[in-house]
Amino acid sequence: MLTLGATAAAMILVAPPAASATINTTTTVSIQGMAATTCPVTLTAQVTPAFTGGTVTFKEGNATLGAAAAVTNGTASVQHTFSTTGAHVVVATFGGAKVGADDFNASTSGALTVTVATGLNLGSVCLPIG
Repeated sequence: MLTLGATAAAMILVAPPAASATINTTTTVSIQGMAATTCPVTLTAQVTPAFTGGTVTFKEGNATLGAAAAVTNGTASVQHTFSTTGAHVVVATFGGAKVGADDFNASTSGALTVTVATGLNLGSVCLPIG
């Protein structure tokens, strides 16, 4: 008589944690809209490589322009209205972020000089004058 037996064994595979990476970033700043007093413009920072996490602060000298803006798909924006005419030098600073296992290093844009004219805000239309 022949008896067949079966033995079952369970195998559990455990994956090692993902290796963390330190990633250097680059930040650039741009402006959309007409730079004129009383006329809001959008300041936009592009952080590369593109990811979602962390914040960008926009500054003119030591003055912060609006609240820190969240980075989404590598982009952060803030609305700002300049109150004086002339040259305004704006920079954007990404403060760094930990996204998953990766550490994205902080970076600061080069300076963007925005020339602001006198503006007339008519509600839905903003016009430079003078």
